[in-house]
Amino acid sequence: MTAAGVGRTALGASLLKPHVGMAPNVFVRGDGVDLIAADGRRVLDACSGVGVTCLGHTVPSVVARMAEQASTLPYVHALRFETPPLLELAERVVERAPTGIDRALFVSGGSEAVETAIKLARQYWLERDRPEKWRVVGCQPSYHGNTLATLAAGWHERRRARHAPLLLDFAHIPAPNSYRGCDRCRSDAGCTAACADALEDLLREIGSETVSCFLIEPVAGAAGGAIATPPGYLERIREICDRHDVLLVADETITGFGRTGRWFGVDWTDATPDVMTFGKGIGAGFAPLAGIAIRDEIAEAFIDGSGRFEHNFTMSGHAIACAVGCAVLDELESRGLVEQVARREAALRAALEALLELEIVGDVRGRGYLFAVELVADRETRRAFDPARRVAERAAALTLEEGAVVYYGGGGSPRSGDFLLVMPPFTTPVDRFDELAVSIRRALLRLAPELVR
Repeated sequence: MTAAGVGRTALGASLLKPHVGMAPNVFVRGDGVDLIAADGRRVLDACSGVGVTCLGHTVPSVVARMAEQASTLPYVHALRFETPPLLELAERVVERAPTGIDRALFVSGGSEAVETAIKLARQYWLERDRPEKWRVVGCQPSYHGNTLATLAAGWHERRRARHAPLLLDFAHIPAPNSYRGCDRCRSDAGCTAACADALEDLLREIGSETVSCFLIEPVAGAAGGAIATPPGYLERIREICDRHDVLLVADETITGFGRTGRWFGVDWTDATPDVMTFGKGIGAGFAPLAGIAIRDEIAEAFIDGSGRFEHNFTMSGHAIACAVGCAVLDELESRGLVEQVARREAALRAALEALLELEIVGDVRGRGYLFAVELVADRETRRAFDPARRVAERAAALTLEEGAVVYYGGGGSPRSGDFLLVMPPFTTPVDRFDELAVSIRRALLRLAPELVR
């Protein structure tokens, strides 16, 4: 047993880990919402891996559908051919998507999905004889993936830093921030969504005739920490994008398929994007699966033009992964899990808000089963810790020792702050929320004395 509380193995010398040189932390089994180490110790998987395992672990119906497809036809090249689960999944995703979203394409992960959306936006404007429209606008902070293009479109400062010379010079506007606020709102009533006007100002500055799309997370994830766009924000963004001929891309990689208590994060608004990206929950961890869904008008531009979207990955539309997606939707629908997330959000919120008694906790926020516990050096001024201290990372390690897995986040800048992301499986029993809060509390009480030094 290690200090981190999970089993270590003698194997692993050949593995290149993100933390290079560290011995591997190995879990050998999953059971419901728990992960089990080699020595039998159980810990609560309170972040669904990283917002992925929405059904928990080892769901028999999903495993059976995987095996059936693997024994029938595991793979064809989706650039040329289709399979029944691919066609079925496209229909079912569109059925659950907002009205006006009519077609879907499938890839292996969220980074691939956002990369696909960026390429689609560029090619759409080529089909419309607007070759000057290529720029992407994103938010700061935000996170859209780990390819070079998606790192450029997002703004996760720590993850961008080493690759800065390789990144495209995309533009960014400040992301909405319900905790630290911005200099746009001048109302005693709180946020007025005036921060959306930053997009208008930027488009005028750089020339909207050069901009292909704007990317936004309906609820911020790894860089922003469960901050939802304020009421009216996306509606105003939608109007600005329409007026300037800019495609609106909603990154639903985390929020899609029930994480916020509705099928998609944009379902909390009256704004329909032109493109949605999705991932994580659609595959529930059983297979790499993600994709994009688009308005039919975008597809029609290709149909009336060149007839070809020049983009594909080897594993796009993988038959087994698509079969998994169909089985996951079966589970979500038949068990009413999206609605259950909405009903039980209050219980999760209450358990986490008890942590506000601790001086190190500045904010607890979120929607559905996507919450953040923000850690601050000074609660009164909301001053963040120096990113070099990696406070959230240390807090997550201690929380693991105390019996729960949470995801540590922060964009590597004071504005992003340090936070623990809590994203439990939709199947988590309500009585486990208090257990989770106790694990975090014990970890923070252990960490706090170190932070005053």
